[in-house]
Amino acid sequence: MKPLSTSLLLLSLLASASAELPFKKKPQEFQTRVPGEVAHTLQEGSAVQRNDLALELGIYAPNPSSGAVKSNSPCVDFSHIDQREVKLRADAENALLIADSSVCDSTYLVIFDKAPKSEWRHVQTIRLAARIGRPEITYAELIQPGVSEILVYHETTSETGTYSQQNFVVLKLLHDRVEVVLDTTQRSEITLTNHPPSETANLRQTQTSTFNVMKAAPNSAAQFRVLEKEVITDNQVTINRYRIWTWDPGLERFRPAPYDGADVRRVPAPLKKPVAPKPDPK
Repeated sequence: MKPLSTSLLLLSLLASASAELPFKKKPQEFQTRVPGEVAHTLQEGSAVQRNDLALELGIYAPNPSSGAVKSNSPCVDFSHIDQREVKLRADAENALLIADSSVCDSTYLVIFDKAPKSEWRHVQTIRLAARIGRPEITYAELIQPGVSEILVYHETTSETGTYSQQNFVVLKLLHDRVEVVLDTTQRSEITLTNHPPSETANLRQTQTSTFNVMKAAPNSAAQFRVLEKEVITDNQVTINRYRIWTWDPGLERFRPAPYDGADVRRVPAPLKKPVAPKPDPK
């Protein structure tokens, strides 16, 4: 018969082994050899395959009760998935899946980075709201030649019936994370129905911005600046304003400043609109 002290020691060791460790094991990174197969599985896989893959990639449906609360429900129904290859960082290869889901009112950006041994490592998944309309996505080499930023036009950030807003957003891969480096209103509309009974017309204010690129000054931290022309219409009155967005390497963000519009006529054409997605091969 074992001594009591030995039995107590064994029980203590077993309890310690089953206790929660003071640190969590880092989850295994999702990797694939062919990003196109990921897109195929998300569209054509079985219900279990699509559910498991959406959880692996962090593709979640929006929370129906609150947009501020993160959902844990995977989005598994996609109307279209487009695959593009783009260099988002120097000395890197990247693949981007753009997955549209009308069921989830979302467009998802699933970003991969080329890893050793021909593997593609999942970097991040970004959800863009698409209940009112699909955001337009394209690329531009604003800061460094050969390295692209992701440009998002018409991202709907608010829609209440009397107020709507869409934003222009620039995303950049920084330190293994995709960060928002420019975010500004592209179009907004406010309708005021609280007016005297004698007035039949609603008060309406709109703001629309267009964006062009301008060559940066010599020795600047980036090769281009972004010129924003803002047109504000308040009933019958229209006002034009300009601001210039310049890359700040310390903040790793574009910073706005007022602009007098003196060189507007010399500005190149607006930033490129997105290329129509290629049809999925059948």
